[in-house]
Amino acid sequence: MISKNTIQYLLFIILIILSVFFYKKYIEADKNLTQSQSEIQKYNENSFIEENNETSNIIENLRYVSKDLLGNTYIINAQSAEVQENKKDHVKLFEVFSKIIQQNDEIIYIKSNSADYNKINNNTVFKDNVNVKYGNQSIDANNISLDFSKNLIEIQENVYYKNNNARIKADKIELNFENKKIKISMDKLNDKIEIVGKY
Repeated sequence: MISKNTIQYLLFIILIILSVFFYKKYIEADKNLTQSQSEIQKYNENSFIEENNETSNIIENLRYVSKDLLGNTYIINAQSAEVQENKKDHVKLFEVFSKIIQQNDEIIYIKSNSADYNKINNNTVFKDNVNVKYGNQSIDANNISLDFSKNLIEIQENVYYKNNNARIKADKIELNFENKKIKISMDKLNDKIEIVGKY
């Protein structure tokens, strides 16, 4: 006759064997599967990073929005953009349309074929077929620099300014968007500004 202690001892051994079997069959297999999945995921992430490094420098339909201490809002949109490897803070923009919305809700519109944008200070250099519109004033040029630290728009190269009363050709126009003052000048002292207007 089998004693009670022997039965308990046998049940205990069976329990240990089942535990070892269960561990080997499910826990360890699951651990290996998890490790395997982790390696696959790591491989996929590395593949994605390598692929991404080849294509990540081109961005479609980009938009930046910022606000300065004076309460002006600067919005810049581009159909596409390119981030340079060695200049992470600078973005080359293409087919650019931007606007400066001032505190009094007056808006300065700027558009160009391309632009260099600084993500840290928002300073932007617009290039190729550039146009500025402000109220009834319109300015065409080859190059426009927008400097937020000076609240200044510098317009250069083949500058053509027009409003309801005048047409002006000059080398450079500076527009201060804080005090609304415009300064028109030539690069050489002997050159004269061409003005056609109603007097």
